[in-house]
Amino acid sequence: MVIEQAQITVHAGQEQAFEKKFYEVSEVFRNTEGCQKFRLLRGIDHPQNYALVIQWTSKEIHEAFMQTAEFKQWFTAIKPFLAERIKMEHFERTL
Repeated sequence: MVIEQAQITVHAGQEQAFEKKFYEVSEVFRNTEGCQKFRLLRGIDHPQNYALVIQWTSKEIHEAFMQTAEFKQWFTAIKPFLAERIKMEHFERTL
């Protein structure tokens, strides 16, 4: 199991619109083999900052997903809200 954490910053004042669009297009994660679960977290101190946390069966599955038309459609849908480039890392459990 691999955990992807994507740090997403949206334009200030666009938080609600971003969340609405994200939920509209989040079906892509539910329908992707290898995506076990996901959640979107909003910053309390800086509400324009989000953490997208996704549990994948493997890093290879996630990387393959990022090459699909479905991922590209998802990214195109959320791109207008982005204030900066998404920062992404993979993690594994230690405990």
